[in-house]
Amino acid sequence: MASGVTKLAVGHPFDTIKVRLQTSTAADGRFKGPLDCLLKTIKLEGPRALYRGSTPPLPHQLNKSRRVYKSNMMQPRNWFFVFWGSYDIFVRNLKSYGLSDGSVTFLAGGLSATVFWMGSYPSDLVKNTYMSQRDVTPRRYPTATSVMKHIYHTAGLRGFYRGFLPSFLRAFPTNAAAVFMFETTMRVLDLDNRLLFAVPKKGRLYEQCMQLLQGSDIHFNRRSRQDIALSTNLPVALIFLPAADIPKYVAEGNVDLGITGQDMVEENEVKDKITQLMELGFGQCRLCVQVPMKGQYQTLESLCGKRIVTSFDAFARKVFEPLDAQHGKKTTINYVSGSVEAACALGLADGIIDLVESGETMRAAGLHDIHTLMTTESVLIGNKNSQHQDLIAKLTSRIRGVITASKFVLCTYNVERQHLPAAVKVTPGRQGPTISSLDSHEGWVAVSSMIEKKRKGEIMDALTDVGATDILVMGFTNCRV
Repeated sequence: MASGVTKLAVGHPFDTIKVRLQTSTAADGRFKGPLDCLLKTIKLEGPRALYRGSTPPLPHQLNKSRRVYKSNMMQPRNWFFVFWGSYDIFVRNLKSYGLSDGSVTFLAGGLSATVFWMGSYPSDLVKNTYMSQRDVTPRRYPTATSVMKHIYHTAGLRGFYRGFLPSFLRAFPTNAAAVFMFETTMRVLDLDNRLLFAVPKKGRLYEQCMQLLQGSDIHFNRRSRQDIALSTNLPVALIFLPAADIPKYVAEGNVDLGITGQDMVEENEVKDKITQLMELGFGQCRLCVQVPMKGQYQTLESLCGKRIVTSFDAFARKVFEPLDAQHGKKTTINYVSGSVEAACALGLADGIIDLVESGETMRAAGLHDIHTLMTTESVLIGNKNSQHQDLIAKLTSRIRGVITASKFVLCTYNVERQHLPAAVKVTPGRQGPTISSLDSHEGWVAVSSMIEKKRKGEIMDALTDVGATDILVMGFTNCRV
């Protein structure tokens, strides 16, 4: 995008002068040369005239990528294969002089553009002359060949390079700048060599995901509303997506790793295409069938053949299709993207299927749940065929360490050796406590052990009861266990 805008901003005035010179002749007496054309255009029409007609190319420039750009240019019917062919040659030769990557890119882009225009300019002149003739019958130039004959007969071979100077002056700076901006941007992004990690862009999971990434030592800077953020310490690019879309992107290989809900994996029907690497311990809720508290339908079977509104329409069909077949009915399932709980009150549904966390929203809407379809929480999922399996394993280990650190604290205390067996029963640790003798107190030992954070109060009380002293509890942000 940056290279396209740069090229348009710098190059379009040269294009304007070039085309005006190409479509006039010395006999017209309209312009004496490039400088005269420039000055007359500004004097008679103002500076904005130099950018006349720049709007149509702008979307094309904004959407242009090197892959498409290069493949289109390489077609035999044009000269752009010369541009990229000479570009590669210039890059190889300039690198031998020990120049920086930026200097090589800039110079090679400018030189290859000069070569390109020296070869392609005659065909460009013929095209513009043919396209800019008046729409009258009979046409002055019925074919492009007739244009070529006219130019040759009136001005010789030199006529094919009429107005060449503006193109020549334009070619080097604009293309050098465009190629430099593109190559620099691609070097900065370098998405092809990065692991793509999809995380929810907003909603109930976003903040917890941000804490998880921070604890995993994944450094990045995300500007407001930016959907791609590059890690500054790992070959990772964070892609911010709606949580509902992440399972599909991971399953299809568009991204390598993702955080989403188990309910989203079920809804996207990709459970067999992804690997669930670990449960993350947050975002727990239930996917429930809900109906009005005083409604006439109070069982799952009674809703067969009725109207169901949900954001989980694929999962709902799996639930009701067997029941419909059993009872010979057809349940109507309608999809809505939000505010599902309002459907019953508005008379749009007899029941809904939605997530329940605390139940406050459900009760506020006058609903209650009659059947739990599944319990769900946030999970880390990976693509089975990712080329970054080693990095996936490293990130999974880091994330597991953060989650473990959030559940445990380190408890240290001193106790007489005769009371050690009782104390160890209170703090057995994950694999066993660390015990060391106290040189200053004969018959005493120091004990360190990991304990569950949620039980730290009762554990400290129990240690006091068995004679432990100097009891300390310390939190930690990450670990490997």
